Amino acid sequence: MLRLRPSSAFAAILFALAVVGPWRMTASAREDGSAGAIHDAYLDELIARARDANLADRREWRALLHYEPRLAGGVSSVIDSRSFFASPDGKTDPQAELEATLTSFFEPMPAGGPDDSAQCLRIARYHWLRDELQFDSARLPERPCPAFEAWYRTLDPAQITLAYPSAYLNNPSSMFGHTLLRIDPPGQSDQTRLLSFAINFAADTGPDGGALFAVKGLAGGYRGYFSVMPYYEKVSQYSDIENRDIWEYQLNLTPDQIRRMLQSLWELRDQYVDYYFLSTNCSYLLLSLINTARPDLDLKRGLWLYAIPVDTVRSILRDQGLLKRVVYRPSGMTQIKNLRDHMSASDRQLALALADGRLEPQSPAMADLRPEDQARILELAQSLLQYRLNTGEEGRDVVAPRSLRLLQARAALSDLSGPDPRRVEPPAVRPDEGHESVRLNLSVGMTGSNPFVELGLRPAYHDLVDPPAGYPPGAEIEILGVRARSYFDDPLPRLEDFTAAGIKSMAVRDDFFQPISWRAKVGVERFREEASDAGWLVGVVEGGVGGTWSLGDGAIVSALLGGSLFADRDWPEDRIAGLGPELGLSWPITPWWTTRLEGRWQAVAGSDRIGDRYGVQLSQGFRLGRNLSLRLDGGLRNDGGDAFAEWMSSLQWYF
Repeated sequence: MLRLRPSSAFAAILFALAVVGPWRMTASAREDGSAGAIHDAYLDELIARARDANLADRREWRALLHYEPRLAGGVSSVIDSRSFFASPDGKTDPQAELEATLTSFFEPMPAGGPDDSAQCLRIARYHWLRDELQFDSARLPERPCPAFEAWYRTLDPAQITLAYPSAYLNNPSSMFGHTLLRIDPPGQSDQTRLLSFAINFAADTGPDGGALFAVKGLAGGYRGYFSVMPYYEKVSQYSDIENRDIWEYQLNLTPDQIRRMLQSLWELRDQYVDYYFLSTNCSYLLLSLINTARPDLDLKRGLWLYAIPVDTVRSILRDQGLLKRVVYRPSGMTQIKNLRDHMSASDRQLALALADGRLEPQSPAMADLRPEDQARILELAQSLLQYRLNTGEEGRDVVAPRSLRLLQARAALSDLSGPDPRRVEPPAVRPDEGHESVRLNLSVGMTGSNPFVELGLRPAYHDLVDPPAGYPPGAEIEILGVRARSYFDDPLPRLEDFTAAGIKSMAVRDDFFQPISWRAKVGVERFREEASDAGWLVGVVEGGVGGTWSLGDGAIVSALLGGSLFADRDWPEDRIAGLGPELGLSWPITPWWTTRLEGRWQAVAGSDRIGDRYGVQLSQGFRLGRNLSLRLDGGLRNDGGDAFAEWMSSLQWYF
């Protein structure tokens, strides 16, 4: 653990630590914040005045301690570290915490110096209480906090920016996106912003990954910590390696508000929060931190059950006056695709051959081209090589000599004139401007000749037929989706299906990029032998892997090999598993009309025979407004018995 000490070389040490890697702010903290109250007349006076002014009920105090209402009544802090609180009951008792905090300010100077005193350990609380109660410096002398001041000078804050790297489905911790805060110094420009520091909150997962990470993350099995690190490290991870576009939202905060927020961040060094993937996650804790700067805003309103990063961005932006400016930072892959799309097919193939090493920059195929075309091709080849290096597709020993030859050839050409095709225009709709994450649908339909009504709820967050604006193309995530159906001849509502988690990643393959498309689902489905059956609820674990290709105009087609495992002893013929091909076509025909056609067939193994299961479905989504759509589904299905038709019309509300 790094122990902060006052030192004239502190800023240099901090910068060195930041460059080496993520720096977790730490400081010694007391096992008990109030070792013993000094029953001083002035302390009694301050406590009495604080009670008379109801300071413990003020929004500022609740924000500084990160209190939230509890369903059972009262409040509780999201901070779980015992050392964060001055009172043993401080996590749930604002009044006790306030009085214990005041008491701690009167404690003798600790052996470690003023930086270890309560006034510095609880610096945000101290300054707010000092301003509210107008401390008498003769009876409660203010102690210097040299470590904090040196750290604050190093950060040199003038502006706070919220950064939102978009969703990345191939990393479970980032499949909904991520948020972090950037601390911008005075005179910051788009060219120098990479040199700023960033505030990040993340779980300390150790070597865990895959299914273990998902289970422990959902169950609160990790501790989350704040950290401060160079912003360029996160940009490199998100933009260059994970190929995620980054949206930067500059916040309109005053210098005093920024200082109060960073004082609160200083209090949180080495303090942990029990990390839950869907609730107390990166975005939720950043909202709590921003709330210390603007306690008048109820930023966590509506996030009582879970917090998806894009929803927290919307929470910040819904308050007028908090957003100053939006900046779009395209990923490395987005920049390459943009440059490629401005070139002819033959020039693209030359760039690809250069990057692969099948062609040299001085070859006749290049020499016969205009200098400006040569320059574009060399730039595209170099960008592709850098991408391969960043993502680990090729090693430095292969990339370095090839890249050097490309750069030397490009340097020999003159600068280009006219519009720069490398400039990427931001998407017309930002992620925060897409439909809301929760979806409620009311449907009517027919199974065979049996009419039904259906009610469905999907807490999170997007599928391939939803209005696509603001969401990654080809990406679908459904968490805790449930549908209940009532047939006219049997009005008792029955569970139709429940999706604990369902993910689809249909990333397009081409000559430059060859991502794998995949899908996975865990849940319960109702299978029927024929249309009139009540059916059986069957536990299902499914997956598929394959490829996706573009047909132009936004249309994509995918082909996967899918597999299923079934768990229900009462399902006829004791079916166990299925395997077979899956085909899909998605096409956003217009900004308000999306269509999806999908079909699959599986050979299904049972206890004594092999049968089949198949289905085809056409879905049409019509956007009626940002958060309202009409959906039409129709198709043919066979769950292992007789085939039957099914169609449904749904009105869908997003909120």
